Amino acid sequence: MSDLRPPTPGSRPPAPRFDDAALTRLSAILRARPAIEIDAPKLKRAAVLIPLIPTGGGWSLLFSRRSKNLAAHSGQIAFPGGGVHPGEALEAAAVREAHEEVGIASERVELIGRLDDLVTNSGFLVAPFAGVVDQRIEYVLQAAEVDYVFEVPIEALLRPDQPEVRYVAFRSKSYPAYFYRYEHHEIWGLTGRMLKHFLDFVWRSV
Repeated sequence: MSDLRPPTPGSRPPAPRFDDAALTRLSAILRARPAIEIDAPKLKRAAVLIPLIPTGGGWSLLFSRRSKNLAAHSGQIAFPGGGVHPGEALEAAAVREAHEEVGIASERVELIGRLDDLVTNSGFLVAPFAGVVDQRIEYVLQAAEVDYVFEVPIEALLRPDQPEVRYVAFRSKSYPAYFYRYEHHEIWGLTGRMLKHFLDFVWRSV
């Protein structure tokens, strides 16, 4: 029997559930939509994988904390990704970087869609790809680039209080930025922008 009692004052409605059926709808949405590609040949090309990880009835996203020793975006929370090799396809670069950084083998990844290109403050033109990892794996980290990895249930990112919008300073100007929180982690910057764009499609699937 359904509980028809009104919500307790101050309580928040539960986040929508992202299950296998929602993943099927998300895949159809992404595959039917052409990504916006930016023509900027002077910028350095990079590709990123947004990995969806099965959790036994649900799905999480995989994030990494970049090493503090890196020249660009050091110490930040990120998706696996990096520079594109000469002549390399963008989607191949995204999958290769995920293998090199966190040990996800290419045969374990099914790409389900490309998101819109993004330009970073550090001069990269980034192509994000969403990919489903078909089984749980033991992550193998590239110590020179990744300090650690963690997974975030997609439902945690769909809570009504996510994201928080704050203004951050860059080159004497202030710009709005998306901040997502999970446990002690704070996801923002380029990753926050990609995550917000990805979750806009997730919302259409749940």
